[in-house]
Amino acid sequence: MIESLDISHLGVIESAHVDFGAGLIVVTGETGAGKTMVLSSLQLLLGARADAALVRSGAERLSVDGIFTVNEEVAARVEDAGGLVEGGELIVGRSVRAAGRSRAHLGSRPVP
Repeated sequence: MIESLDISHLGVIESAHVDFGAGLIVVTGETGAGKTMVLSSLQLLLGARADAALVRSGAERLSVDGIFTVNEEVAARVEDAGGLVEGGELIVGRSVRAAGRSRAHLGSRPVP
């Protein structure tokens, strides 16, 4: 389950932190407030194709970090692959440069 999300330089979002609670999550707001960007950040974390057009105008790169609570099976898989899970929490990160290059990190380790 996702616990929190940190977003920097993604579309209209300069910087944002979102804490998620248990149960139903509803994202609301006015037109242009960044709802789609929050969903785009989740897509990036989950492996969607990176698009340099998402980088905020004038920024060198965007970054998204999410903290997920994982079960023992997932934690074991991540650790077997060399990643780090602490206290049942996994940090997933993704950055996209304005030039188009993308990098992903899973449990502090780079992934392809």
